Amino acid sequence: MMMPWYDPRPWIGRKKKVRRIFHLKESCDPEEVCRDLYRFGGRPVRVLRHLGMVIGEFVHDVEMIGLLEGHPYVQHWEPDLRVTITEPYAGEISDRSTPSIPWGVRQVEANRVWSMTRGKAVKVAVIDTGIDYDHPAVKENYRGGVNILSPLLSPYDYNGHGTHVAGTIAGCAVESGLIGVAPRAYIYAVKAFNRKGTANLSDLLSAINWCIENKMQVVNMSFGMEKMSESLRRAIYKAYRKGIVMLAAAGNKGIYGKVDFPARYPETIAVTATDKRGQIAAFSNHSRDVDVAAPGEKIPSSWTNGGTREMSGTSMAVPHVVGTVALLLYLRPDLTPEQIRRILTASSVPVAGAGVGRVNAFRSVQMLMHARI
Repeated sequence: MMMPWYDPRPWIGRKKKVRRIFHLKESCDPEEVCRDLYRFGGRPVRVLRHLGMVIGEFVHDVEMIGLLEGHPYVQHWEPDLRVTITEPYAGEISDRSTPSIPWGVRQVEANRVWSMTRGKAVKVAVIDTGIDYDHPAVKENYRGGVNILSPLLSPYDYNGHGTHVAGTIAGCAVESGLIGVAPRAYIYAVKAFNRKGTANLSDLLSAINWCIENKMQVVNMSFGMEKMSESLRRAIYKAYRKGIVMLAAAGNKGIYGKVDFPARYPETIAVTATDKRGQIAAFSNHSRDVDVAAPGEKIPSSWTNGGTREMSGTSMAVPHVVGTVALLLYLRPDLTPEQIRRILTASSVPVAGAGVGRVNAFRSVQMLMHARI
């Protein structure tokens, strides 16, 4: 009888538990690895079939993990890590008494193409703290999602970060001025971060696995980590090979010459932030790995409990580019991630002295409509 890939029994004892990420060899049987995890003092937590990985959990004082290094189905393993959302500043709640299109959406000139495309039905996943799906700005475009942390619960946002990102991508509350770049795109909440804005690497891998399984077209990753992760690199690569456009934040330490992972991976589109003057924001990381810049300073968008808040960070820049991608994919769903990258960079507005351009939705759509791509 085959053993299930998860243990339905509660973990016994109060000792500290640690997770390990096991990369499986091609065409192997995950069930064998799961059985051996039990034998070696652990238990399987998740099988990520689209990524070829198994997440295992061990009691901290059990030194049996090394035995799996010689397993015929395990290529190698990696420890779990902590990851944070890239959000440096939370501004005051905005005064929306005079509704208007948010300045960042205007600056990328998204409103100039809404007569041709509003990104209708393009599937956008937001890997973040969840989404306040009852918010007037996003509820019309919200199409569900998953709570990676607690699969039996909804992916509701108790932090605000994910809701803010979603509003910039696909907000559609005209009466309050909370309009996103692609106000008809479909938004999916992939909750991998807790209310404090932190996540385990294993939860991010599960989130990417979900995006592949549910055929997302674009993924917003407004988070970063300084250390290279082979597991995350492989997951990003597999999503990229499936045609999913992956966009990530450069980071908020104001460092030149270095950006965070996963923005640093070649398969992602790396985004840094500009201020209201159109210059690279002081808090933004920047390097040759960056593909494009976008507005990221004092961006007004949706917040928890139906509210509105201004936020600054490369986290806020990424959704401007994600929304632009949705506008393009509505017109040409067959565009590959590399074709999207080329359009975004070639149509961007040069930022003086930065060696990178600021995304421009109008110019991107014009290029798509008139070029042979």
